[in-house]
Amino acid sequence: MDLAEFIDDKGFRFFKGIELARYADRVHAKSGVKNSLPPRHLWASILSTLEVADKAREALGSPIVITSSYRSPEYNKAVGGASKSQHMQHTALDLVPREASPQKLFDILWKMRVDGFFRGGLGLYNASGFVHVDTRGKNATWGK
Repeated sequence: MDLAEFIDDKGFRFFKGIELARYADRVHAKSGVKNSLPPRHLWASILSTLEVADKAREALGSPIVITSSYRSPEYNKAVGGASKSQHMQHTALDLVPREASPQKLFDILWKMRVDGFFRGGLGLYNASGFVHVDTRGKNATWGK
């Protein structure tokens, strides 16, 4: 079983495993550093974050694209990620709403977190058009 099949077996309504698996093929344009698939022992780490994203997509009522998921330590460094990025733990996603503002998606995720649906990080990157969400187990917020 590969990562895409592993995720697809979980039955998410709006997200497919290929959306995460294909991110492993990314190559940083300036450095040439290639990303990789997460180690198998980290595969399940993303499931709670995908559940959050799936529920947020339902509430938003319009498409969301995953633009970042697992990052190898080398790739994370190349893209300027935080040294302890949740992407390296395979608990984080960067999401771009296609027909709504990043603020609207952030607000939905914020309410989900306040309501106790998850505990984790929320970052709003309006200038870049995306929202970071992770399930690190403790709340952290930036860019609001």
